[in-house]
Amino acid sequence: MRRFHCVCGHEVFFEDSKCSSCHSLLGFNPETLTMVVLNEDPTLRACALRNHPVGCNWMVAEDDDHEQCRSCRLTRTVPQQNIPINVQRWKVLEYAKRRLVYSFIMLGLPVVSREQDPDSGLAFDFLEDQRTNPLVKKRVVYTGHHNGLITLHVSEADDAYRVKTREQMNESYRTVLGHMRHEIGHYYWDKLIRDSVWYPRFRHMFGGEENYRESMDNYYAYGPVPNWEKRHISAYASAHPWEDWAETWAHYLHIMDTLETATDFEVIHRSTSHSRDFHLLMGEWRQLTLMMNALNRSMGQRDPYPFSLSRQVIVKLRFIHQLVAGSESA
Repeated sequence: MRRFHCVCGHEVFFEDSKCSSCHSLLGFNPETLTMVVLNEDPTLRACALRNHPVGCNWMVAEDDDHEQCRSCRLTRTVPQQNIPINVQRWKVLEYAKRRLVYSFIMLGLPVVSREQDPDSGLAFDFLEDQRTNPLVKKRVVYTGHHNGLITLHVSEADDAYRVKTREQMNESYRTVLGHMRHEIGHYYWDKLIRDSVWYPRFRHMFGGEENYRESMDNYYAYGPVPNWEKRHISAYASAHPWEDWAETWAHYLHIMDTLETATDFEVIHRSTSHSRDFHLLMGEWRQLTLMMNALNRSMGQRDPYPFSLSRQVIVKLRFIHQLVAGSESA
């Protein structure tokens, strides 16, 4: 993610709604990926959720018929707001989703909303079940994707829940943004791979997508395939080619967003993150993750990127890089 500044020159963050130096009220313009001063541009207005506890700082074009910004309007269902903890959960989930949508814009990826395509357009449901709220009807809610609809269990917004679940599932990494980047991978498989010229290459690289349910049942019963590290970015990626794709897609978004941040903060050379040379990007990513992990260890924290990219994983990442470049130019 790029570096942002207020009109006064003071550095501000992507989530900021107010400059801590000159106290100007700020908003993020998703059309230009810049931070602007509220009410100074007559062609823009604030998202309807700006003064809501969600605290969205994104702007909407004045001639847009929607009251909410292009990120907030993708949410179809929110957790019950008469429960105080759900207010904070919704805020955390929207915070992550705005970063997700930023990646779409930055990479030039197409987004078709549920409003535009009621059958397979993109939408988000943030749901509870009876395990966390006895008043709701659903007995169990699982995070997942189906025909453009991404469902997230609202407990994923709770730090304690994520840590407990990560340990129970023997995961090295679990974040709200990571979940969203994974699930959006399934959406983009439908939009960019299915019935496209890229499909044969996908099958050659990731495998056939038959027997999904059987493969997932085997994974949960017996664990990952032996030596999964040689071919997959994570143990879960070994469960089925669709999950391998979604996990690899999520890591591609991790990589590109973080490289952009490092570039704007002059940690790496500017030409790198704007380069289409995939090997150059991977070389910088290796050095950057070594530094990131070392810095975190110096602070007594977990590695922010506890993954090793095998040769076959890098081949899959290169395939996604080529696909995204083709989508952007289409």
